[in-house]
Amino acid sequence: MDRLETARSRNDNMSFGSLISGIFQDAQTLITKEIAAAKLELKQEMSKGIKAGVSLGIGGFLLIVGFILLTLMIVFVISTYTPIPLWGSLGIVGLVYCVAGAIALTIGKRKVTEVKPVPEDALQHTKEDVRYIAERASSGLEKTELRKATQH
Repeated sequence: MDRLETARSRNDNMSFGSLISGIFQDAQTLITKEIAAAKLELKQEMSKGIKAGVSLGIGGFLLIVGFILLTLMIVFVISTYTPIPLWGSLGIVGLVYCVAGAIALTIGKRKVTEVKPVPEDALQHTKEDVRYIAERASSGLEKTELRKATQH
């Protein structure tokens, strides 16, 4: 009888060891896949951020160039063909460009807020994987303990 119990104990230890080994291999595979998914998601979000930055840069550059060139032209046109003095023409044109600049910055800001720096999908999948591994490990341990209890 002692030999039979010793053999069963070895089989339980081996099956328990292989169970734990399988869990760790599954966890390693899942973590590797989740890291790859997180990298891909970060690349996509970085692409959105770069596009938003380019949009802001272009908007700012166009705002400055337009402000300089058109302001001078419009100010002199208003000053020349209306009774409004030069300082009044400068004020009118400056106000129009400030409104246009505010609109361009608002659009750029909206695009920047769409960028997500945290890979939410990968994070959610990782949480689900951790829950799955924990459940699997706890159910595997319960089965091993149940086998040991029923054998005695």
